[in-house]
Amino acid sequence: MITEHAILQALKNNELVYYYQPKVSFITGKVVGAEALIRWIKADGSIIPPNDFIPIAEKSWLIKEITLSMLDKLIRDLVIILDIKPIAISFNVSAQDLADTLLVDKTAKVLKQLSIDPKFIEVELTETSAIIASDTIKENISKLCDAGIRISMDDFGTGFASMEVFSQWPFSGLKLDMSLIEQMLDSPKHLSIIQNSIRIGHELGIDIIAEGIESEEQYQLLLESGCTKSQGFWISKPLPLDEFIDFIAEDLRFSGLPIGLLHMSLLDHIQWRKKLISLIMKYSASQNKAGIIAQLPELSHWDCKLGKWINGLGKEHHQHDEIEALDKAHQHLHNTANRLVDMVIAEKTKKDYFPFVQELSDHSTEVIKLLHHLEAKGLMEMHQHHQKWLEHPFH
Repeated sequence: MITEHAILQALKNNELVYYYQPKVSFITGKVVGAEALIRWIKADGSIIPPNDFIPIAEKSWLIKEITLSMLDKLIRDLVIILDIKPIAISFNVSAQDLADTLLVDKTAKVLKQLSIDPKFIEVELTETSAIIASDTIKENISKLCDAGIRISMDDFGTGFASMEVFSQWPFSGLKLDMSLIEQMLDSPKHLSIIQNSIRIGHELGIDIIAEGIESEEQYQLLLESGCTKSQGFWISKPLPLDEFIDFIAEDLRFSGLPIGLLHMSLLDHIQWRKKLISLIMKYSASQNKAGIIAQLPELSHWDCKLGKWINGLGKEHHQHDEIEALDKAHQHLHNTANRLVDMVIAEKTKKDYFPFVQELSDHSTEVIKLLHHLEAKGLMEMHQHHQKWLEHPFH
């Protein structure tokens, strides 16, 4: 039977170590990070999994002692990892760890002393219900964010981890719960939760990490759904530091193409058009015209979500002539939108400006047609690339 005393002795004897499970970008197919997962390796070489001792530690002050002590090992390992590849390492933090400023102060101090960019450390918050109930914990999370450390919500989609909570906190990412991933291929309900979470995360501009991927089918479906990062045994089991170093040094490229984000951009455009037309139609009868104007979607073709995609991932991953045609159609769309808004603000009659509504709709139809073409072509290229990746000796 594992006791608190045995755990404390393991900590003193340096029997607790971190293993690292890689995270792969669905956009590039490259390893972009890892989660540090604690392991207890006894003197005889046997390994005790965290589920056998962490719950015991969480019932006492021991969990804080473990987190603080293991932070030194994490930073030491991080220095070595960054010499090989500039990737972010995440580690789990509980409510008890944030009940005072010890962990926050130590993390910021060590990163500063070693001149490590805070973007290479990410905190994964567990026990959401306990965390949000404490003002002290909220303050400490804000301090971590102010220090440039990214915060993500662990096990999203179950229990207390609701989207309402997520929207009120400065999270930079959320991790889809493994139970959702496990059942996504057999349960339309679970798949819907996943895809809706991905969509909302996209609108909030945050990373969506799928944890617990154990099959090619899960990986491919998440890729096509617009998820941004992947983690699970299908990619790699958690590895001791030396093996993890070898893994990232190979610079493998997993199957990846941001086809899901292309589809997200298509949805962004449709929402943009609907919102614009809806507000314009409400303007003349509204008693709060300034409020209507304030709600208008982005009118710059550079700064709307589709424009950012075109000038970012679009130009990076698609042929020049195809993306240029889309960019041109998109600019025409926004030129018409700006003329339409100007006429409405100038109190022109609906008869005067309605032809521009029709013109806007025509430009939108052209944009959607071009996006559908890119999506169909991208899906074909993605599956061709995936077949080549399956032939890689590593796989």
